[in-house]
Amino acid sequence: MGSLVKTFIMESGERYCLLVDQCNGLPLFYPSLYVTTQVRNSSLSYSSMESALNGISVLLRFMEERGDNIEERFRVGDFLKIHELDTLRDFCQIKFKSSSVAAASDNGMFTLFELREHDEKVSSQTEYIRLTVIANYTKWLAKYISNNDKVKTPRILEMEEALQARRPVRKGRNTGLKEKGLDEDQISLVFELFRPESEFNPFKEKSVRIRNRLIFLMLYHLGIRGGELLNIRIRDIDFELNQLVVARRADEIDDPRAKQPLVKTLDRRIPMKEILANEIHKYILNVRKKIPNSNKNDYLFVTHKSGPTQGLPLSISGYKKVINVVRKASPDLYNLTGHALRHTWNYNFSKRMDNMDNPPSYEVQEKIRSYSMGWRAGSGTGAEYNQRAIKEKANEVALELQEGMICLPKGINNEQES
Repeated sequence: MGSLVKTFIMESGERYCLLVDQCNGLPLFYPSLYVTTQVRNSSLSYSSMESALNGISVLLRFMEERGDNIEERFRVGDFLKIHELDTLRDFCQIKFKSSSVAAASDNGMFTLFELREHDEKVSSQTEYIRLTVIANYTKWLAKYISNNDKVKTPRILEMEEALQARRPVRKGRNTGLKEKGLDEDQISLVFELFRPESEFNPFKEKSVRIRNRLIFLMLYHLGIRGGELLNIRIRDIDFELNQLVVARRADEIDDPRAKQPLVKTLDRRIPMKEILANEIHKYILNVRKKIPNSNKNDYLFVTHKSGPTQGLPLSISGYKKVINVVRKASPDLYNLTGHALRHTWNYNFSKRMDNMDNPPSYEVQEKIRSYSMGWRAGSGTGAEYNQRAIKEKANEVALELQEGMICLPKGINNEQES
């Protein structure tokens, strides 16, 4: 038994997913109805649909292991009880092995429950999402099956509130002003690990080393997101002007990736240094061109490994693997992610502005930053990506304010030893 999230591409190019029975491959009626009417028709993204179905899968697995059926129970008004909600909360903390998902991903089938990671728990964020999805789904299912019976409605709402109350407390995103970028020593180490000729480079094939170095250089120098990187087509690059166009292309028909990388930011044109443009040009002519099947698409980064996906656009999982391999190459890179390089770009931008003799006004700086990052002007998003520079500036100002303001007792000065 069990359920799977099956991802597929519709003729229009829209990415869609359904929860199907693992045995016969048929879509499960109520989860499919829910994700279509409540998620997809609300103009929410594919990732929201997938997240909803994964959460529902957890609920169905929970009921299956107890030999129970949530639909049959809800039809007779037998809703989840307090002790069941406590057990369900604990079940939502279980970490399932990703190996089963990876094994099924080649045919578009993603299983969550074949094997468990013993003694391991998911993050509080994942637990929060699961319980939120289950609260929303059970409320909808109970009302739908009971035909909005007004007598049962208060009990349905109580079940929803009880599930929401069992979610872990969410900490503020900016608590403690976390520094998410990489420091200079880490950047130097990453440069060395990605250098094609380096003995410490964790990748074997020369062509893969060259591609991966270019991935890093573009993330570091341009501050773009991983989804933006994977969406770059060769035609987006203007080699005469040394400029890159970042464009939103949701539901591309000719993109063979079922899980299409998305551009979450605004369209924009980014200038590049000539040396970076030359690196891209050399990769296209000397490396990418030699990869079988690469001439069938114009996405900049393709899969090099031989097999059915060779020459196809690099997948999200393939991109994450590149970053993960380098992160695991040194304990000093514990916080390396593609997004950490975006934070690093924003830190470097702030330092560059501060070091200018006549820097633009703060308002102009933020407009420049917002355009470069693809944010809407005045959105305030830059604050999250600029915490490290803000903290350093705050410390600098605090020390300057203390100069001449600290009054020591008579006969004591800073030079005296304790």
